[in-house]
Amino acid sequence: MLRHHPLTRIISLLLIVTLASCASYIAPGPKADLQALAPPTIQAGFDTAPSKPFPAGIAAARIQGAGYENYNTRRTGAVYGSGKYAVITTRELGEDAQFARIAMLPQVEGIIGLNRLLLPQTLNDLNDLRACAAQLHADLLFVYTFETKFLDNDSSVPLTVITLGLSPTRKITAMTTVSALLIDTRTGYLYSAYENTEREEVSSTSWGSQENADKARQQTELRAFVKLVDDVVAAWPQLLARYAVQ
Repeated sequence: MLRHHPLTRIISLLLIVTLASCASYIAPGPKADLQALAPPTIQAGFDTAPSKPFPAGIAAARIQGAGYENYNTRRTGAVYGSGKYAVITTRELGEDAQFARIAMLPQVEGIIGLNRLLLPQTLNDLNDLRACAAQLHADLLFVYTFETKFLDNDSSVPLTVITLGLSPTRKITAMTTVSALLIDTRTGYLYSAYENTEREEVSSTSWGSQENADKARQQTELRAFVKLVDDVVAAWPQLLARYAVQ
């Protein structure tokens, strides 16, 4: 009979415990394709007219691609809609502070989120969001979406599942691109489009847990969103000069 040395048993036990304790973090789901929300042809874009609604109330909606979820929404269930897009019904990133900046801009009467009670269950095009914004008497619709990827620095292939804590030298880059459209609720006219990207290199061991890993995602997304709102604020005077009634 083969006998195992006591030290071998201890090492095997420690290895089993270590592997069992290694948590995995699942990368967030897809962005919404905002290009699909724009007019289908260049001519249709020219044919759509602005209503010049200033001073304007703004409805804001974060949307993501079909089947989207992240670590936080898996616990809170804050994803609504079953069509081509889904609406994230909570502002998990602390967007309120940034929306307050937009609300303070000239000719802005206020900014409000879309209520799931007003949204249809199936969301397939921009008209669904515009109809909801119209019920809230919002003149403009601000739609934004995030695409967050985690890249192993040794490979350009995005990681879908990240095993935490295995290698102290493993570096991962978190990269977020946030995109947004500002749209006329009445006509569908596209006033402006914005996009910003933020990235950060992190160590998988520094996360330690799924909660810490998701905080890294949220922080990267929030930094990208802050920069995007910076762009909105900077471009606002030119937008008013072109579209506001003098």
